[in-house]
Amino acid sequence: MPLCRLILLGLVLGFFGSAVSSQAVEPLRFGETRIRIVDIYGEDELKESAGLVNLAHRTMNTLHSGTRHRIISNELLFRTGDPFETDLLAETERNLRSLGFLNHVTITPLDTLADGTVPIEVSVQETWTLSTQFSYSRSSSSDRWTALISDNNFLGYGVHLEAGLGQDEDRDWRSLYFQNRRVMGTGWLVRARTTDLSDGHTHEVGLEHPFYALDDPWGVTALGWDLSFRPRYYLSPFALDQTTNGNDRLYMTPTLRREGLFAQALYRASPRNRGRIWRVGAGLWTEMLNYGLPDQVALSDDRIISRDEAQSAAGEPFHRESGRLVQPYLRIESQGRTWATDRFVLRYGADEDISLEPSFFLKMGPALTVLGSDRERWLYEAGLLDWSRLGPGWLMTWVEARGSFSTPDKAWRHGGLTLGWFSHLLGGMSRIIFETAAADDPPGTEALSLGLTRGLRTLEYDGMVGDRLVRWNVEQAVLYPDEIMGFWRAGLAAFYAGGAAWWDGGSRGLDDARHELGFGLRFGPTRSARTEIGRLDLAWPLDGSSGPTLTAKTGGFF
Repeated sequence: MPLCRLILLGLVLGFFGSAVSSQAVEPLRFGETRIRIVDIYGEDELKESAGLVNLAHRTMNTLHSGTRHRIISNELLFRTGDPFETDLLAETERNLRSLGFLNHVTITPLDTLADGTVPIEVSVQETWTLSTQFSYSRSSSSDRWTALISDNNFLGYGVHLEAGLGQDEDRDWRSLYFQNRRVMGTGWLVRARTTDLSDGHTHEVGLEHPFYALDDPWGVTALGWDLSFRPRYYLSPFALDQTTNGNDRLYMTPTLRREGLFAQALYRASPRNRGRIWRVGAGLWTEMLNYGLPDQVALSDDRIISRDEAQSAAGEPFHRESGRLVQPYLRIESQGRTWATDRFVLRYGADEDISLEPSFFLKMGPALTVLGSDRERWLYEAGLLDWSRLGPGWLMTWVEARGSFSTPDKAWRHGGLTLGWFSHLLGGMSRIIFETAAADDPPGTEALSLGLTRGLRTLEYDGMVGDRLVRWNVEQAVLYPDEIMGFWRAGLAAFYAGGAAWWDGGSRGLDDARHELGFGLRFGPTRSARTEIGRLDLAWPLDGSSGPTLTAKTGGFF
């Protein structure tokens, strides 16, 4: 009997032990989600301010349209009842920050309830979403300026509206832009842009279902465009019987007309929740591109040549890019799952998410006459972006390449490398930027131009042009330790920059690099959706060729 009792007791304990063990491994599930939205200035901040500052803060809170709760709910990568995954909390935080109108995003799991559900608290802070961008530069030939006003959370619905106008050496322009990230609460994004130019127009419309989560199974993109204007088409110094009157910035302004459409679908090919994310897919790019030239073509050095002479001077790239292109292609892309968060790297104030694993893509496909193209060739495009720790800062590496496989005399290649080191030294922002690029036989609209549009403040709009380019910038900014009026961060910066662009085989080279020194103001709104660095700079060329140049710009490395 004692033996039987022991056996019976063992069976009973085994049964209940199995039941308890089964309950213990029951997976946790997401419970109720509570969304907490803090004003631009929360109650604690308002209590600490007084007078006009307090009045300004309360006025901003009142004028600002608060984000609707459903706009935030739509961006959550989990729903009540889903299996609980901690990785989804961090990824959702990154997605909410990427919207551009929320700050101080935290997603916190609360105590697990008896039924195995984990309530979640989502806390976000509003930002001032009505923003302006302005840039200005003055050269001997003309003034360049841009003024934009935008709201990327219009009336709290997550809709992006933008209007702008400006002027450069070639044209005046006015533009409108619209984007709705989630149409009627779905995962579809629509966007449209229209620009009225003094010499033409640009229209663009797109429809997209992005990868909102790293492990989303698929994404689709479609885009159509219609452009017409008169760009600068640069000619190499070997054009026109090698006679350029010593001018390696020679160009003409043909009428360019581009109409096209592309569609692409990508699918996740890697396992869910582990390892690198791999996506593969296919797409179709089709475009009609034509240059229009009058019988008599004016060049930038005031010469007048015939249409045939202009086409001959433009060479093979002029004909290679003209006509119809129909290219089906395959695309593969990959990115990692490891991220870090920092501040004052590329922006002022807001948290920035930095991927700690390289991401890259490769796109390749044929453009054949049997498919509708005007000539036979294979085209490719590739890019790689990597962020890594280097000493007390971040090292950024960006590599890009594109070109064609064709007969040796008609193949072309275009590649570039950008390196950047960003750190927090001397109580401010330190940055060192280096870029180099090369293009074999580029079309004139893609010649590498160094000047106000790409790098140096003391050069003209296209101070140097060629198929080779090198430029660099070293800058140290010291930030004022506190927010100004509770809204701005500001600082003083000193910088040294230089660079050169030249035609391979021409008379110029890296020895002809331009060097400049200067100082300026750095500022950015810490409570705004747009926290790109604003710059107001005064720069001097070291060769003494001209006096100081004043420039104002938002964003960029230079």
